[in-house]
Parts: sequence; structure tokens; C-alpha cells
Amino acid sequence: MESVPNGIHKHDNDKKKSLFLNREDVSNRLKKYFAALRPWSFTASFIPVALGSTLAYKISDEFSIVVFFLTCLTALSVHAAGNLVNTYFDFVRGIDSQNSDDRTLVDHLLQPNDVARLGGIFYIFGCIGFFLISVISPAKMEHLALLYFGGLSSSFLYTGGLGLKYIALGDILIFFSFGPLSVIFAFLSQTGQLSLSPVLFAIPLTLNTEAILHANNSRDMDEDSKAVCFIR
Repeated sequence: MESVPNGIHKHDNDKKKSLFLNREDVSNRLKKYFAALRPWSFTASFIPVALGSTLAYKISDEFSIVVFFLTCLTALSVHAAGNLVNTYFDFVRGIDSQNSDDRTLVDHLLQPNDVARLGGIFYIFGCIGFFLISVISPAKMEHLALLYFGGLSSSFLYTGGLGLKYIALGDILIFFSFGPLSVIFAFLSQTGQLSLSPVLFAIPLTLNTEAILHANNSRDMDEDSKAVCFIR
């Protein structure tokens, strides 16, 4: 080790500098992971949960703040996982390009395996949230499971598996997932009751989400047409 006039070893300075750079690299990588989640889209999951919980209080005078937060975390986890699945399969199928809004993999910010792995982690978080809800909610587990796994399957099948987005069925999936299904799930989690009345309130909300989706579709129409993709 070489010494410097102030008595501090040069090797020690190099170690500190290396440690600082490592921390900076970790911070930059976390930012890339966070951006890959597309957090600006999370209101599409949060608002239906908030609506279903509000209706539960209004109709049945039932509301648990713990159930509400768990439902939010569960919905957001599945939504985040669905976003990552969408990123992965759009890249693998050659849909995304330099002109796409999501360039996480196109610009090599992350590797495909990183995105797939992170998606799996968020699906696990969602399942943990579902389990906790089923424990403390007055609802029957089979009713919660029907809605939860319906939503989880939808988030995957949008671009994964059947890839409903690529055969012009993506809008139908989004309509039900971010509207009636999410609102009823939140309502059921709070009250323990299955009811179709929340659907009436969910329809205007999900139409707004569809409008946002169509705006995105219009912007990406040219690129998606080149990739033979019917809907984004």
C-alpha cells in the first residue's frame, strides 16, 4: 500500500471510491427497475380498489383500513407484474422498437431475464397479499380466489400465453380487469358479500381506462401494424 502525506493509505481511498461507485450503480439499477414497472399506470389499479372500498362503506357500512391497504398492495403487485410481462413479450415478439413508449429492453436498460424474474417476484407479492386478505377478510376464500386468480390470469394472458392483445381481444380483458373485477374484489374484501351493484359504478371508470388505452393505441398504431399487432 502506498502512503500519502496526510497518512491515509492510497489503497484505502481506492476502496472507498469503489464502494461509492458500487452504491451509485445499485441506485441506478433500482431506478431502472422502478421505471420498468411503469408506476405512472398504477392509478388504473388504485382507483377501482378505492371505489370498491368506498362503495362497501356506503352500502354496507363496512370498512377496514388494513384490508384496504392489503387490497391496494395486492392489486398494484399484480398490475406491476402484468406490466413486466407486457414488456417482456412485446420485446420477444418484436413489437417494441426505438419509437415505442416502453424501451426498457430495446435500449438494454435491463435484460429480458431480469424483467421476467422481477415479474415473478411481483406475482409472489400479489399472492402473499391475497393470502393475508383471505385470512382477515370476512369473505369466503373461494370467492376471493375466483376474482383474484381471474385478475392474475388476465394480467398474464394480455401478452403472455395466448397473447390476447395480439388478436384484438386486449381491450375486452382490460375492460373487465380494471373495472368490474377490481371493484367487486375490493367490495367483497371489505364486506364479505358478492354483489353486482358495484358493477354499475365500475363501468364509467373502466371506460375512462379504455379511453387512455385507445390514446396509447393511436400513438403506436404505425409501429404495431409493422409488427402485425392488432392492439396494444
